[in-house]
Amino acid sequence: MTERLRFSPSPSGGLHMGGARTALFDWLVARRARGSFLLRIEDTDRTRSTAAAEAAILADLSWLGLDWDEGPDIGGPHAPYRQSERAELYERTLLELRAAGATYPCFCPPELLERQRAEDEAARRPPRYRGTCRVLSAREARGRIEAGEAAAWRFAVPEGRTVEWVDGVHGRIAFAAADIGDFLLVRSDGRALYDLACVSDDAAMRVTLVLRGDDHVPNTPRQLLLYEALGRTPPAFAHLPLVIGADGAPLSKSAGDGGIGELRGAGYLPEAVIDHLARLGWSDPLDRPALTRDELLATFELARISPAPPRHDPSRLRALNVLHLRALPPSRLAAAIRPHLPPLPGWFDLGAFAEAVRGELEVASDARDQAERLVSPPPADEEARRALAQERGAHAVRDARDVVAAASPFEGEAAFRALRERLAGEDARRALPAVRAALTGRVHGLPLPVVFSLLGKGRSLERLTRAAAAAGIDSPRDGNG
Repeated sequence: MTERLRFSPSPSGGLHMGGARTALFDWLVARRARGSFLLRIEDTDRTRSTAAAEAAILADLSWLGLDWDEGPDIGGPHAPYRQSERAELYERTLLELRAAGATYPCFCPPELLERQRAEDEAARRPPRYRGTCRVLSAREARGRIEAGEAAAWRFAVPEGRTVEWVDGVHGRIAFAAADIGDFLLVRSDGRALYDLACVSDDAAMRVTLVLRGDDHVPNTPRQLLLYEALGRTPPAFAHLPLVIGADGAPLSKSAGDGGIGELRGAGYLPEAVIDHLARLGWSDPLDRPALTRDELLATFELARISPAPPRHDPSRLRALNVLHLRALPPSRLAAAIRPHLPPLPGWFDLGAFAEAVRGELEVASDARDQAERLVSPPPADEEARRALAQERGAHAVRDARDVVAAASPFEGEAAFRALRERLAGEDARRALPAVRAALTGRVHGLPLPVVFSLLGKGRSLERLTRAAAAAGIDSPRDGNG
């Protein structure tokens, strides 16, 4: 049987680290099996779902390179791929369950259910429906519905049963029927709830493996009972331990450090994020320092997923990003940093700049500050002003101006060597920072030969001349110093 896996995000916020890890593992299993990867949007929560969040999730998945074979944007044989557009299917499923005698109407008002839930929580019991409406006769229930009384629909969990399955991550898991309780399928306003919608969709879309977070473990026995009542073969299930943050709490859309959109904006590479996500609970059999997508595809197996919650370590992600950044070919590196740079003038050599800063970057956005200093240097900070105010610093700026003016042809490394010769016998280590300050507004930054090369002769000479004039040293130094 061809493997079919789906990723089903709720568009109530952006894609976070845990959701992205689930999508990656779904994608890896599907691609390794030469199966299908489906994207289904679970937007039945009308109050929280937004089109903007859906668009952001699709954009983040695309940025990560997790392409899908069927989905809301490209369609497919089981369209539509938004649950809000599949109400007719859920109505048919409910009718099947009613015909099978597996469900019953519930007339309990919300305030009663809320009070019972509060009582359970106060007694430290798992909230369970009391079964009030299960004992109603079919005649009484029908009469109340015909009289216009609003009714929700619940699944009648068989008594005395144990529901179990062999989980792809955790092994055998079992639930007693008494611990499940008669759960809601459809609200009184006709809206299908998660378990009914999920089973209806997975069955219709022929999903063979449901790979999702541990928070869905309690849903699985309910869904297995629904498959049984409908007479359909359930998919296999594998539940991933939730990704936790430094505080030990699970990451989520509203808490934790790990929104994919934020990482993208900060200048992380998608291949580094993918590498980091894969290591959240999965172990590389070859223990490689960095992994490409192709290497992951060649080695990923569900059997190597640990049942223990993995911890998201931002410093580990940053270290992986450094490895991937430094491995990029020149054109890819330039493309990676370009979105994070200020508007660039025509004279700016992006390729040369990218190579110059390659070893300085941890994330692509780190390049912005260096680029700004070259394109439009900020006013000198206090450290730069002190360097320029010192006599040896001011003289070094004047000498640099003279060297640059005399250079023909101009070449950054050669100009720097000539300046070092000109400063022979002086404390160049303390004088040269003033030259960099004159050129970029800061005493620290790229090596001076690189700065000379990137600015070129005209811009270097202009900035050095302006700094020398500001220091009150306009005339060239004579041979006696």
